[in-house]
Amino acid sequence: MASALTWAWHLLGSAPHAATALRDEALAVLGQRAPTFADYTRLPYARAVVDEALRLYPPAWLITRTSREADVLAGREVPAGALVVMSPWLVHRHPDLWHDPERFDPSRFLATGASDPARLGYLPFGAGPRLCIGRDFALVEATLIMATIARRWRCDPVDAASVRAEPLVTVRPARGLPMRVRPAQEPD
Repeated sequence: MASALTWAWHLLGSAPHAATALRDEALAVLGQRAPTFADYTRLPYARAVVDEALRLYPPAWLITRTSREADVLAGREVPAGALVVMSPWLVHRHPDLWHDPERFDPSRFLATGASDPARLGYLPFGAGPRLCIGRDFALVEATLIMATIARRWRCDPVDAASVRAEPLVTVRPARGLPMRVRPAQEPD
């Protein structure tokens, strides 16, 4: 989740309204106390920021599977033993599933329901029987960390324009992501 948190701060640096909404929620729910597990469900905007960061920068940019038996997928024959490759990076940016898919918009995760087609196209932890076993822990941890940091600090990218994603085993900033950290109340 370190990568997801890094990307989340990068995205918030270009969306001050979202950073303010996150901070306001964190202060309203947590005040100055340490978060507890019970706070997780009371931080929907913090969770939406995490979800949106994972949508735009999924940890695994490719997921591969080997077909156990012959099948037909989207009208194409898939023989037994074939390597099937799926890219969450591309699915998460598909305009048939996501309105304005390149835009950072945490609110898209606040109003969606189980029937929303985008929910079927949100795969940062994979899906089905091979879904990442650590998903729920990671989401709770990331949400509470985002809120804890946001209530006290601003994390702004030093040079957001030059940041480029590098797809290795995970999607990471190609040359790191230097940040300027300062108290949240400090003026610009």
